Amino acid sequence: MKLGERISRTRLLLVLLLLFCGVGVLVPAAVFSQATTPSQAPSSANPGATPAANAANESQEEQRIRIRVEEVQLPFSVFDKKGGLVLDLKKEDFTVYEDGVPQEIRYFSPPANLPLRFGILIDTSSSARSRLKFEKEAAMQLGYYVLTHKKDHQGFLMTFDHGPEVIQDYTTEPDHLTTALDSLQAAGGTALLDAIIEACQKNLATAPGPGIPRRVLIVFSDGEDNLSKHSLEQAVEVALRADARIFVVSSNGYGQSAPGQATLERLVKETNGQMFSPLNDLPSAAFATGYISKHQLYESQNSVYSPGTGQYTSELNVALTKALEAIGNELTNQYAVGYVPKNNKLDGTFRSIEIRTRRKDAEIRTKKGYYATP
Repeated sequence: MKLGERISRTRLLLVLLLLFCGVGVLVPAAVFSQATTPSQAPSSANPGATPAANAANESQEEQRIRIRVEEVQLPFSVFDKKGGLVLDLKKEDFTVYEDGVPQEIRYFSPPANLPLRFGILIDTSSSARSRLKFEKEAAMQLGYYVLTHKKDHQGFLMTFDHGPEVIQDYTTEPDHLTTALDSLQAAGGTALLDAIIEACQKNLATAPGPGIPRRVLIVFSDGEDNLSKHSLEQAVEVALRADARIFVVSSNGYGQSAPGQATLERLVKETNGQMFSPLNDLPSAAFATGYISKHQLYESQNSVYSPGTGQYTSELNVALTKALEAIGNELTNQYAVGYVPKNNKLDGTFRSIEIRTRRKDAEIRTKKGYYATP
């Protein structure tokens, strides 16, 4: 092959690389080789040169060219002032800032079922025994809701008590999650933060392709932790490094003291997720008017922990369904933008991200930023 043809082919490969690597978070550099200049190329017209000599010359004269195509992928949701999803915005309606510096949006996707990798993390400690039935049913509903929306979505199930354990690895089948959930039993202490770190590091950060999917961890817990070796700050940092958002379905019931609630709120706030507390909703007008007291409610057959059929139990089911639908709708209807950071140094620092929109009274939910690591 002539040298000119070799260079043209190499340039074509570079162009194709730029096109195909344009989506994702910090896409790794690709390395290609080509001859430097025509004057340095080995001469095929020299009949006196041996094959070994020509090979040596090629090895010495070729240089490696490193091309970096590193684009930040940013999925996000837009809500109106009533909490409904806004799904009709265009690329020109948004501006992206990294560390306060405006960025050029090179890629835009309207709301769609972008590939999702999610983990369901369930508290199976002794303290959650009375709430385990609620957690299992909620996780089953959520898994079915998300996995049946698109075949590209994949989810795994992890439990935690004194330590975390993967009960079901990544799957596209909601029945696999249901079967795994059916067998759960409560026992042991509570190591919530350790479980979050392991789920993010070992499962979400290495989520299977294709492409670079969105990563979400959905925690079913009351937030109590009495065994973790890691701190809340460490758990938040690991989640951010894994590019994961944390959603929480709190199992704290109405009228309960909830010492772990602050932990759950911090996890959600720092990763820009959401928290839902369906068991903490006011139970009907009967309670609000004083017809039934909090103590009577907590001890009655309509308590969330008892298989009652009264009004409170019915309202709890409605609240739970609404919470799970809200999570599912957000995860399956997100915009996405991509940009190449103007600050191209991969120095390991945290870069804050802000998306602004021209739509008034709109709220945007996305990750707070990313770590600029290669």
